[in-house]
Amino acid sequence: MESLKEICSRIKLQKEVEAAVLEMEVKREFSGADKEIRKLTEAENWQKARADLKQSIGEDPRGMKILYCMLKAAEISWEKYQEQGIEGKVFDDTMKCFTRFIEEHKASYGVYGFDRDFWTGRQLSLQLFRLGELEYEKAEEENGERYISIHIPSDAVLEPEKIQESLAREKAFWDKQDPFWNSVPYKCCSWLLSPALKELLGENSRILKFQEMFTVTQVFKERDGFMEWVFKRKDIPLDQLPEETSLQRNMKAHLLSGGWVGEGMGCLKDRYIPAYF
Repeated sequence: MESLKEICSRIKLQKEVEAAVLEMEVKREFSGADKEIRKLTEAENWQKARADLKQSIGEDPRGMKILYCMLKAAEISWEKYQEQGIEGKVFDDTMKCFTRFIEEHKASYGVYGFDRDFWTGRQLSLQLFRLGELEYEKAEEENGERYISIHIPSDAVLEPEKIQESLAREKAFWDKQDPFWNSVPYKCCSWLLSPALKELLGENSRILKFQEMFTVTQVFKERDGFMEWVFKRKDIPLDQLPEETSLQRNMKAHLLSGGWVGEGMGCLKDRYIPAYF
């Protein structure tokens, strides 16, 4: 089993944050939480385990305590990767979500913090993997429909060639791990698929080229997730939004004039799915 320090090294965790979680390791602050920590790596149990851990942890203003528990769970996730023959690079790229989220928190609030514990059980329970630029999650609707949910990390490079390379890696990954997931649809729900972006971006925009790969089937005008990705925070008054990029400037003017952005749900068009069969 990889040690916590080795996990921190693999994902290039920020040194200040690494020191904080390793101090908790020395103090064995959560030595009685092993059962719940293991459940964080189980698809059917991670959400309840997270809730139970957060309740027992109590006050955790910068999220370092729940981060520690999740990085301890990553030790177990690494064992599962090895048991399933999944290469170490996939583990590293996938679990670097922790490092990325912490960096995003600093960009938003000026200090290192972790507030994405509601999400990272997907990575720990081997339901979501990063393969190249994109992340792919095994998903199932209440009606039993299964599909691959595509997620776009904030550091993804949306060059068409890189996206195609990622999709090809994903097909090869499932061909080896579980071919069933090569036969299901691909869906994506993101602000990047919002039809409103066509009015805000130039025709050569990489975002619009990515959007062209999907057939948008639903639009959620009321969702505000885009605020965090474009402007770093959701709690900034519209008239105080930054204008450091052309997208920020265009979107701010659009919002101040009563426009919306929201999110779009789309299905990946068949011609973009690499054929392995």
